[in-house]
Amino acid sequence: MSDVPSLRSLPLFASLDDATLYRLGLDAKIENYVDGAVIFRQGDAVSAVMVIMQGFVKLLRTASCGDETLVCICSGGASISDPPTGPNETFQVSAEAVGATSVLKVPAGRFMRILSESPALAAAALSDAKQRIAALVGEIESLKAQSADQRLARFILSHCPPNEEQCRFRLPYDKRLVAAQLGVTQETLSRAFARLREFGVRTETRDVSVESVTRLCLQYDELGRSGQFPAPGFRRAEDGCDCA
Repeated sequence: MSDVPSLRSLPLFASLDDATLYRLGLDAKIENYVDGAVIFRQGDAVSAVMVIMQGFVKLLRTASCGDETLVCICSGGASISDPPTGPNETFQVSAEAVGATSVLKVPAGRFMRILSESPALAAAALSDAKQRIAALVGEIESLKAQSADQRLARFILSHCPPNEEQCRFRLPYDKRLVAAQLGVTQETLSRAFARLREFGVRTETRDVSVESVTRLCLQYDELGRSGQFPAPGFRRAEDGCDCA
């Protein structure tokens, strides 16, 4: 793979020297997937370390009874597989493309050889694993401690463009998948979107507009303390009054 700069643009490889990047790139390849395509299945042998170049990937866990659980949705720059630590390791989840997606694949054998020789790559891999664990812990905390309304507000705020008070954006995937990611039914998601209208959030199919990011942040903060969105007309006490 001659496009070494594309590896450095990925967080996992950003701190590596050129020589290590070159070695990693020798057998690396980028594969493109259409929406719904399977990248790997739970139980498959780990053949490569994979990083999303563009698009989204959903990770799924299948129970013995056949039921599937959405573990998380990963976006560009995220790694979606751990390097094997020994022979005969298998993937613990399945991965499917969400929309048009491209994935960088570094053969597992090459990655492990370089990992054993490069302290910098070992440190980068450890840091990447810690960040993914922290993200999953955050998701678990959200599912256990936050209401559907607060989870949706958090999701919307995470997709608002930075440094914009009023914004409009398109959901990265359909609302069915958003509901699964937030751990709610589609009906519950629809009701949560309806309640957010009171706080300046409007939706039209996959398009979302936010009248005031600051206001939504304040309501999200209040929701975290009260367990439910404040009644219409609510204002923070520090703003001068408790109700309109």
